[in-house]
Amino acid sequence: MLELTSARKNKINLTDYPYQQDIESRILLADFTTADLEVLEEILFSPLKISIKKLNRTRDCTESDLLPILQKLSTTGLLEIQGDTLIIDKERRKYFEFQITRLEDGFCPNMEFVQGLLKQVPIHILPTWYAIPRSSNNIFESIVEKYLLTPQIYQRYLMELNFSDPVLSGIVQDVFSAPDFRISTSDLIAKYNLARKDFEQLMLQLEFNFVCFVTYTREEDYWQESVTPFHEWREYLLFLQQTEARVIEEQISIFRHRDHDFAFVEDMGTILNLAKKKPLNCDRWKAGNALPLSLTKSLAPHCLLPIDTSEEIHFAQQYLARIVEKLLLLKLADLNYGRLSCLDSAGDWLDLTLENRALHFYRHSLNRLSNNSLPASLCNERNQREAEKSIKRVLHGGWVLFDDFIRGAIVSLGEESVVMLKKNGKSWKYTLPQYSEDEKALIKASIFDFLFECGFVATGLHEGRDCFAVTAFGQFFFEE
Repeated sequence: MLELTSARKNKINLTDYPYQQDIESRILLADFTTADLEVLEEILFSPLKISIKKLNRTRDCTESDLLPILQKLSTTGLLEIQGDTLIIDKERRKYFEFQITRLEDGFCPNMEFVQGLLKQVPIHILPTWYAIPRSSNNIFESIVEKYLLTPQIYQRYLMELNFSDPVLSGIVQDVFSAPDFRISTSDLIAKYNLARKDFEQLMLQLEFNFVCFVTYTREEDYWQESVTPFHEWREYLLFLQQTEARVIEEQISIFRHRDHDFAFVEDMGTILNLAKKKPLNCDRWKAGNALPLSLTKSLAPHCLLPIDTSEEIHFAQQYLARIVEKLLLLKLADLNYGRLSCLDSAGDWLDLTLENRALHFYRHSLNRLSNNSLPASLCNERNQREAEKSIKRVLHGGWVLFDDFIRGAIVSLGEESVVMLKKNGKSWKYTLPQYSEDEKALIKASIFDFLFECGFVATGLHEGRDCFAVTAFGQFFFEE
């Protein structure tokens, strides 16, 4: 799912700040019980000097229960025990005030947490680590813009990360491959045979690189520890997972509109060759309308189009009309005095293979999406190309329902459909696409009309509902 390449040198250097102390404190936090947390919280919200007896009374516990916890906390530099008095270190208190948010119910490593994490590092180090201008007015916003702003930006950043330690790459692969993008810390430590200290050092690297974070879930009087991507990215990945269009397994029940992947350009060639032999009588037809019944019945057998039912006749009339319109649009044929004739320029096109005909058709400067029901302002080339890219989510080639597919379509057709990391109050989120009915219609027309005509998709019906599949040609063309 995720590949880490050596295209960008990693600049996170843990020796730029007292990371060893950070590691020791994280190890302590990982072994916390609820009693440990309650004592720590009491200390964090007390004055910088507090008597142990007073703390005993507040906690309603014995000194024999309290002292082991205080001695454990003293090893982190948070406090010093002087007789009956605790001397609290102000800077270390700030550190633990931030870190214990991991143990709060409902904690998630979101952007607000990431911002707090960066504050643990001397501010003059951050421009070096993240290659942002030292003159930046807001370092965190600059980091977001450079590395996290859109899924495309963040995915490119992930692919360019260069970890010299293969274990780091392995942990990332494990987390991003997990069914819910969450994996137990104990499983990772066991898999890679890591000492706890080594694991915490690896996690510091991953957290400061905005890749994976340690999270905690409360289980009675202790916490279950796991590793996940940062919250906003995990939510986006879950959206992709939950909106993945289901592949139709019962293919026998799919009615495919045309049996061949290149049917449209194949049928264009058939009509051109017929018109080459003898101009076709189209005097009762106008562009934008269905082909007349008599002409449809004449042409349909040559294209192997069934016309036994009213539904089949209706499809053939619409389909053949589209072919005639494209022949005229691409100047392969001409319509004079109601007669469709083949132009000399069509000869070179007819000599091409079906694949090259389709490519010529797709790239032709005159070719465009023809759909009179869509607003002209929406049907510009930029929007059409964006709509076409939506099929990248179903390049597996399986048949999917369009109604399932559109729920997870991710293309930028306007301000409401741009996926971007945005802040609302204190919370951040990758905004999800919101499409108008016209925009949905554009995506559908781009797939079922334009991409079908070019041989990139096959279209059909499943239980009366529109469905499609990306062809082998389409997979090859749209794969990055």
